[in-house]
Amino acid sequence: MIWHILRYWISFVLPVFYKRIQGRNIKNIQLKGPVIIAMNHPNAFTDPILITHLSYPIKVKYLARGDAFKPGLVAWFLSTLGIVPIFRMQDGGREGLKKNDDAYQMVNRLLKKNCKIIVFAEGLCVQERRLRPLKKGVSRMIFGAYEYLGENNNLTVLPVGINYSQPDKFRSTAFYNVGDPIPVKDFIAEYRENPAKANNTFLQILAPKMKELITHIDNPQNDEAVYQVEILCKKDILKERDLTFRDLNNDFMVLKELTEKVNTVAKERPEILSEFKLKAKEYFDLLKKNNLRDWLISPRQKYKHQPLFLFLRSCLLLLGFPTYVVAFIANYLPYKLVQKLTSNIVKNKEFYSSFAIALGMILFFLNYFLWFIITYSFSDNLLSPIVICSVLISCSWISLYYNPFRKKTLGLFRIAKNKELYKELFEKRKELVSLINKF
Repeated sequence: MIWHILRYWISFVLPVFYKRIQGRNIKNIQLKGPVIIAMNHPNAFTDPILITHLSYPIKVKYLARGDAFKPGLVAWFLSTLGIVPIFRMQDGGREGLKKNDDAYQMVNRLLKKNCKIIVFAEGLCVQERRLRPLKKGVSRMIFGAYEYLGENNNLTVLPVGINYSQPDKFRSTAFYNVGDPIPVKDFIAEYRENPAKANNTFLQILAPKMKELITHIDNPQNDEAVYQVEILCKKDILKERDLTFRDLNNDFMVLKELTEKVNTVAKERPEILSEFKLKAKEYFDLLKKNNLRDWLISPRQKYKHQPLFLFLRSCLLLLGFPTYVVAFIANYLPYKLVQKLTSNIVKNKEFYSSFAIALGMILFFLNYFLWFIITYSFSDNLLSPIVICSVLISCSWISLYYNPFRKKTLGLFRIAKNKELYKELFEKRKELVSLINKF
């Protein structure tokens, strides 16, 4: 009951924090029989929450760090949500590892009921665009579960890759890339002969299948370069190929292609990449100094600098301004509280969105409840506060799209006023794109 209530409640909050949440092959999660979902893990509790949101009505369960299970109410609440505690050496020492036998037994019992269970195969949560080495305990757990379920069972492992544009940023995107199922029974003959070899074989097959589903940057030193190449080229390529950027699968395929280009040039022509990094730093530093964004300099946006276009955007900006003011007044306090508390309390960026979403669920609910009480106290009927709160919510939703429109319009005016700066940035950008074409 608690799980269903939270699921519906959070379904209103997730599309507020993330601009787009999409999945590919989500139907594979709904396979009949027991399924172990092997995922990468860049974003703490948000990772399993989003896949639960996408795969509903399937109730996906998952393994989480055992040290979060404080005795009493917390442990009961997490268990109610379908979370199974798992211990690592760095969390609970050898005593914690001994408790994992109970965790594996719990997983086996759930699989016997044909449940779907998420295993974070890397064994840690790190916010980066790469797959870390998979933990050996994953394959041991999988084969142990197969043995528990008995001969001829249909236990399946499902690789999933999670791809965020910027995991800890408000109004970013999340794409869940679900791969093809791997039947565990195909490895049992080898497991009977040599369990250790079968464990390694399984991981050697699972790892590349997971890697295919994410954008994998070989060298951490190239993370920023990939991000810069993405900003400079991705939308232009999508437009050239007549692909909509609203489909995150298109976005993923283009970004993966660009990432592989960076990986290749780093190995084969490192001097080109070094030149790109140096010039990209100058370009992006100049943008930041003048409070501008790259899209303003892109040749395909040149028509937006025309006076008529700026006039029309200004008219739309004025028309939407009253709605924005209403939303600003209605939500300023909870928004600022979520922002400030999250920034002060959360020290690791991997937990930022999880904490902000959870806190936002509570504070925004209380916010609209208070607005309802206030308006009801000045009304002689129930309909008026319901209508007023509905208007406030509608204005707030519209403002999620109005605010970036407002920022972009102001950016266009800033660049329109400084033609010399625009020309300088345009030439620098042109040079960077020319370098990328050599990758």
